[in-house]
Amino acid sequence: MHPLPDPQHRPPRLPRIVASLAFPEIIVIWSLRHASAEAQGGDDASGRIAKEFARALGLARLEEAMAALSTMVDALAGASRLPQAMPQLDDDRVSAREEAVLALLGACQRNDGSLSKRLVEWLVFRNTQQSFAEAAACLARIMKEAGQTIPLDSQRHRPRLHLAAVGDEAILQNKTLLSSAPDWQSLSLPERHLAGGVRLWVQAFRQDQDPLAAVRMHFASRTASDPGLSLHAVLRNTTLAATRSIDVRCLRCPGLSPDEARLLGAIAWLQREQVEPAELALGSWLPRAALRLSLDAARGLAGSLAREGYLLPLRDWDYAALEARTAGHAGQSPRRQHSDAPSIDLLEGGYAGNGVDQAISPTLH
Repeated sequence: MHPLPDPQHRPPRLPRIVASLAFPEIIVIWSLRHASAEAQGGDDASGRIAKEFARALGLARLEEAMAALSTMVDALAGASRLPQAMPQLDDDRVSAREEAVLALLGACQRNDGSLSKRLVEWLVFRNTQQSFAEAAACLARIMKEAGQTIPLDSQRHRPRLHLAAVGDEAILQNKTLLSSAPDWQSLSLPERHLAGGVRLWVQAFRQDQDPLAAVRMHFASRTASDPGLSLHAVLRNTTLAATRSIDVRCLRCPGLSPDEARLLGAIAWLQREQVEPAELALGSWLPRAALRLSLDAARGLAGSLAREGYLLPLRDWDYAALEARTAGHAGQSPRRQHSDAPSIDLLEGGYAGNGVDQAISPTLH
């Protein structure tokens, strides 16, 4: 199944360049980076920030604006949900976290409480959310009163997909889905592409390596966009909030777990803008608050893959059958992978049952 041409289809979105930002956005990015660098032991930047704030926002509420900025920087440094360092001062790209901060300030200026709440939950942990939200609202208000309005493109943070696929219309109308895939070999190419990234992320996470770097390398070899960050956000939220253990197989396992199938199903439905089936699948292990937090990342993952032509099929997943197959392997002893085992490409090849797979799957939590 391949996406049909769509007149509203847009190419993958690359990170914005700082020089192309509006002046209020530049002020925020510049002050965030300098204040973060100072907090990490860099040169004293408070004086330079105060000077620029005085020019852009006026003297009357300078002290209040500086205090709000300091609170936000402290929260991002000590309680950020995603383990991402603030970009270097001379980095000309705007990071995903910086985009979220800009969106938060813009939402506060427009009194969009729903978007503000979700962005705060996305950016920092619960224990600092209230102080972070109050500081962001304060800074946004001061900037607005000074005429420094943050542009807010809601589509940047909640992209809507206008994609069609051969057979999708009939599937959605007649509820005739493809049959469940019993194992890895039965998956389509787009499904293997995503499932391989999930397994790589879990392997890196369990080995105390950098899971974000692992999935970015996996996707970068085949896509021009960056689905890795969105997948990282979904899986990272899972490690923090899952209500039960999540079954994700090792790289060479020829089987497929029910939870891997649920994730594949969720992304497939989100590629057709069908939210309820995706919520049902992800809600199997995510509580309601974490589910709301993860849906935007899941949408981003779905859209990024779809724009690259990786459109996942809609299946009538048989979770009970997958669970039964899992139970059948539970009594087997895991076999150690030999150093001379053949390399199996995560996308083009299947996880062949060649005596080197582990029968007992690792879990996220």
